[in-house]
Amino acid sequence: MKYILPAFILSILLHLIILYTVKDKIVETSDRPASSKSTKKSAVHFVKLQQTAKPVKKRVKKTSPIKKEKVEKKKLVKKVKKEYKKVKKVVKQAKREVLKEKPKKIERKPITKEEVIPSFAKINPTQLQKQTVVDIQKEPLDIRMLDQLTQSYIKLYGEEYNSFTKVQKVFLQNNLKDIGRITQQYLRYPSIAIRMRQQGMNIIEFVLYPNGDISTPLLTSSSGSNPLDKNTVRTIEIAYKDYPRPKEPTKIKIYVIYKLY
Repeated sequence: MKYILPAFILSILLHLIILYTVKDKIVETSDRPASSKSTKKSAVHFVKLQQTAKPVKKRVKKTSPIKKEKVEKKKLVKKVKKEYKKVKKVVKQAKREVLKEKPKKIERKPITKEEVIPSFAKINPTQLQKQTVVDIQKEPLDIRMLDQLTQSYIKLYGEEYNSFTKVQKVFLQNNLKDIGRITQQYLRYPSIAIRMRQQGMNIIEFVLYPNGDISTPLLTSSSGSNPLDKNTVRTIEIAYKDYPRPKEPTKIKIYVIYKLY
């Protein structure tokens, strides 16, 4: 296999050399003069002329005048683009000095203080009313002249109310309603009573002293529910700090209502 390819190539080369030598001999015989017989007939030799390459004419592109104008315009645009705009130099103006006028000194004149009389119109009307009622009401009023809520609290005392002094009666008439309202604000319904759907009203009494202290609260009437009664005593022991203070030790007797909605 190694010697087959080179042998094949050599054979091809030999064939080509033989063909080339044969062609040369044929050309030589054609160039030689013909025999005697042929010369007699005609002594003209035919020579083949090689064809010369014809000169190729270069095609010139004809440009229309419109295209020429466009080209000229483009050139002008390019030239215009290259031209840079002249920038004017900005000249900084000098700052103007503003003359500030000096503030005039104002001499304050001394104001003479005068005694100011308080105007009662600016005072809280509720406080003013309470002060006037305390000053005017030095003696207790008839129970029928009081509001219904205060009457309901005073009825809890029964005949004991008549044994109180004038100062105690005036204090009760003016403050029993506020004591009951403050107690209801501190009141919290026991969770056990809510689960068991317990309702009712109990009555409690205690002595209120001028320094703000109270005696041990006592239940004079039960609501029928132990959690509700205990809650009333606990509420009085917390709320008494906000109660109004009497001039004399006074027994306070109020009712506390428990109602589920």
